[in-house]
Amino acid sequence: MENLPPATIRKANAGDIDGIMKIERLSFHSEVVESKKVFEDRIAVFPDGFLIAEIETKGGKIIAGYVSSELWPYSEAIPYSNFSLNHSIYETHSNDGDELYISSFAVDPSVRGGKIGKHLFTALIDCVSKKYKLKSAILMVSSDWQNAYKMYQKEGFAAVSKISGFFPASENSGSEDDLSSAGIIMKKCLINNY
Repeated sequence: MENLPPATIRKANAGDIDGIMKIERLSFHSEVVESKKVFEDRIAVFPDGFLIAEIETKGGKIIAGYVSSELWPYSEAIPYSNFSLNHSIYETHSNDGDELYISSFAVDPSVRGGKIGKHLFTALIDCVSKKYKLKSAILMVSSDWQNAYKMYQKEGFAAVSKISGFFPASENSGSEDDLSSAGIIMKKCLINNY
């Protein structure tokens, strides 16, 4: 997508919640959409780890994308329950954690292809890395989301594990157990910041 105005990236605040939820609903299958309360809690608990991208339109500024995260204590064996959709950040976040978990990331479909997502994603890692001592960053992506998977690979993330059946099976899959609904856990070393 060309001719997009440059995006301004900033910390999210409670007043952004409706724009965030609009993008969440446009971007994900209804069984994967997380609740408004989950996003409100993420903003309240870890504002350093919740960024939005805004663009100026004829009608004013709009939220073009968001990325939320939390800090976990680094571990080679993270419980799969930490990745649960709609989990409470109050139960998993640790202010002195040294692993950045990127919990949700989406760009409004109408502005995809203009590199807003890449800028937002790298801004999160850069901003949090400057303020917190991080060993690594971790995220989960559906095996159906090939564009996202490829972007994460380009950003240095590598698949480290799979949770079979985590996401709803795609319309093209043959069964509920099809790996097309696997959650792929990806990790990137950030040890140079430690």
